[in-house]
Amino acid sequence: MKKIYFIFSFFCTTLLFSQSSGSTCSQANIFCGATGITFANTTGAGSAGTMNCLNTTPNPSWFYLPISVSGAINLLITQVSNSGNPADVDFAMYGPFTDSVTPCVNGLIATNLVGCSYSAAPTENVNVPNAQAGTYYLMVTTNFSNQAGNITITQTNLGIPGAATISCSDLRLRLNAFLDSNNNGTKETGEANFPLGQFQYEVNNDGITHSLVSPAGVYNLFETNPTNSYDLGYTIDPLYAANYTASTNYNNVFTGSLYNFPVTVSTPYNDLSVTTVPFQSPRPGFIYENKIVYSNLGNQTIASGTLTFNNDANVSITSISQTGTSATTTGFTYNFTNLLPFETRTISVFLQVPTIPTVTNGQVLTNTSSITAVTGETILENNTSSVAQIIVNSYDPNDKVESHGPRILHSTFTSNDYLYYTIRFENEGTASAINVKVNDLLDSKLDETSLRMVSASHPYALERTANALSWRFDNIQLPVSVANSSIGKGYISFKVKPKPNFAVGDIIPNTASIYFDFNPAIITNTFTTEFVSTLSVSQFEDVNFIFYPNPANDFITISTKNSLESLTKAAVYDVLGKVVLTRNLSGNNSEIVDLSNLNAGYYFIEITTASNLKVMKKLMIK
Repeated sequence: MKKIYFIFSFFCTTLLFSQSSGSTCSQANIFCGATGITFANTTGAGSAGTMNCLNTTPNPSWFYLPISVSGAINLLITQVSNSGNPADVDFAMYGPFTDSVTPCVNGLIATNLVGCSYSAAPTENVNVPNAQAGTYYLMVTTNFSNQAGNITITQTNLGIPGAATISCSDLRLRLNAFLDSNNNGTKETGEANFPLGQFQYEVNNDGITHSLVSPAGVYNLFETNPTNSYDLGYTIDPLYAANYTASTNYNNVFTGSLYNFPVTVSTPYNDLSVTTVPFQSPRPGFIYENKIVYSNLGNQTIASGTLTFNNDANVSITSISQTGTSATTTGFTYNFTNLLPFETRTISVFLQVPTIPTVTNGQVLTNTSSITAVTGETILENNTSSVAQIIVNSYDPNDKVESHGPRILHSTFTSNDYLYYTIRFENEGTASAINVKVNDLLDSKLDETSLRMVSASHPYALERTANALSWRFDNIQLPVSVANSSIGKGYISFKVKPKPNFAVGDIIPNTASIYFDFNPAIITNTFTTEFVSTLSVSQFEDVNFIFYPNPANDFITISTKNSLESLTKAAVYDVLGKVVLTRNLSGNNSEIVDLSNLNAGYYFIEITTASNLKVMKKLMIK
């Protein structure tokens, strides 16, 4: 349903909205202070379920209230059928929020109740004692009798000292990308928001393009100057562009309206994705956490699949947040079911680091997650994910890391590979942080157009202008951190490619700035990635070995970097942890292993030496 917003005088008597009220939270109608504003009610929509005191919510109508001056809000709600008969109306009011759309999408409504009534009366009274300027409230009303009619909302304390002003001027552009299942260009109940793309906007034709990433498929642009005009568009990520169609653009538009960007499916496809997120740094003697984030990025439901986690041989798993996992010699597997399109799930894995001297400061620990490919899967590169983390004796909880470690063997990294960055933040203050912002200026050696979000701990919106990135966590309400827990902690995980022709010796630094509310920036460490031609003993997770090529075709060469070590055995495991190939080696310092009997896909290869030194590394066979 396309909405039209009007601006009203505060001194009018009764005003009528001819269009129907928004029947969903994210499409709520604006209500601004007046002696009476009338909206057409909702009919034939059924119940949206239980909401706080509302045992049922038949034919819901949603409204949002933008507060421009702080104070009390007193509202009178009445409902009358078209025949003039009073009709039962109920309500629930939620807030305050920093915008009116994000809470709808991210499930923040139920925890922010400020008023609710489930009486049988045709009138209701709403009272909010101290609404704050710059915030929004969301209200739902019901139509229990399912009779077509009108809902009238009146701010009864308008003009009284101490009353809040509910602004009629909505200085926002509300952007919404959605999967248009019936191809009619209108967002309807049951049509999912679309996460695999970016909004773009340009202000006053200034030639500067801003890219906006929102996994919720919605974004709010706030503007202080209502005369500024915008050009708006939406593009689908290149990896998925062939499977969808999106062509809606808006030129020279202004604030105060909702702009829908319908996306239609042109080709059904499957795509599973998994990422290993380094949620904490490993420290000798302590337990640290890795998060496994797996998603269905396709447009078909995945009925079942298997996820595998392999931990570094130097650490042991102490607990897993997911029930129903099956232990293996190198980690565990988990069989999942019914993963819906665009759905993301997470598993936390807690790992024990031995004390020194069993491990050493600066040693690298590598953990790997993989997910079994399904029939018709179009992108296989995101079916496995490794993270290399350096053991530290102390750490800054606000930091930045890259999953490959500080040095990457140039010959193993192609132009199609990504660097995976994780920015971690933690509230070490004495009060909850209402908002968190993270800024990052990408190095000139990185291709900012290739940037893709992987995961985040909380609902966010990302704006990119050239190589400048800014994440907003509005109304995050991040509590003070609690030791040995995830309370008060958050993260951002994204991937980006180096620009073409990166070479041996190139060093790519990266630093982030973290802002808690209005406090000065906390500057993270500068993580540097260096492309090297060879790896010394202390430089990588396969401490004593070199593997090449990887990806492999029919053969792989394995060499030791320690002349005192000799190779005795090679074993290849599939992603389920099953041994699919073993080879006894001759005891030389360099061996060639025949892989020609293995199918294309992802594997793990484990090498054993005469002194029983072992290493396991991810292996891809073309």
